[in-house]
Amino acid sequence: MADSAVNPWQTAEEGWTELVAAAAKIQAAADAIKKTDRSIDGYNIERSLNKHKPDMMAMHCTGLKEHRKENKL
Repeated sequence: MADSAVNPWQTAEEGWTELVAAAAKIQAAADAIKKTDRSIDGYNIERSLNKHKPDMMAMHCTGLKEHRKENKL
């Protein structure tokens, strides 16, 4: 692979990392909203987020990082 070529493995890892960070940001916002008089909105945001399984996102991200390391990708 040429040095100037985009490494798709790196791109995938960066994408998963950004997705995990975004899920954490959404959860933090939901937690903050739950402490206001609009708490129901915070619970609704959290419920919507949980439908997308942020814990599985983190597992996929970790798995990809380990796969890259093991296979030197």
